[in-house]
Amino acid sequence: MSKKEELLQIAANEFSKYGYEGASLERIAKRVGITKAAIYYHFKDKDALYEAVLLYRLENLVAHIQQHITASNTEEQLRQYIESFGAFLQEYPCFAAILAHEFADDGKHMSKRVAQSLSKTLTILTSIFNDGIKKEVFELENPMVVQMMVVSTLIMHQTTTNLRKKVTKFVEGHKILPEPDIHDLSKIVARKIIKALRKTS
Repeated sequence: MSKKEELLQIAANEFSKYGYEGASLERIAKRVGITKAAIYYHFKDKDALYEAVLLYRLENLVAHIQQHITASNTEEQLRQYIESFGAFLQEYPCFAAILAHEFADDGKHMSKRVAQSLSKTLTILTSIFNDGIKKEVFELENPMVVQMMVVSTLIMHQTTTNLRKKVTKFVEGHKILPEPDIHDLSKIVARKIIKALRKTS
């Protein structure tokens, strides 16, 4: 691993814990074993480092999704889209936390390049939808609504483990069921969404 790659990984961990505002270049530099000034050899400022962290993961996410959508059946493509999204967040939990911070800030620190990269996932989903509507497999629906259902559910799962435990222990009559991992949750979400979108007449 190059020093730059190590810097990106440690910065991702820092941004996932503290968000953009709370992240410290001093802490990042110390963990990498370099001076803060050395960060500027690779990135001109905190904004550039943050953008690089997001772009690195988003570009990999898009490639991961495209690689795993192999079916010709539209419903199966949607299932593969959702499950591959979940698999990526399972592999890179820091990314889920960074997105949670960014969504909470309403994209305050998201650059145009990052927004364009993130939009590629919605483009993939929209393409699947358009094909499904054309083939009369899916009812007409706004792809952004479904994107929010998918992404928010998966990110909430990855970032709220302790919160869920705190809340559910106070719910009377709540039957404790095995906690699904994100792989199982992705399957559940895909099944529910496909059922809801399926054209019935």
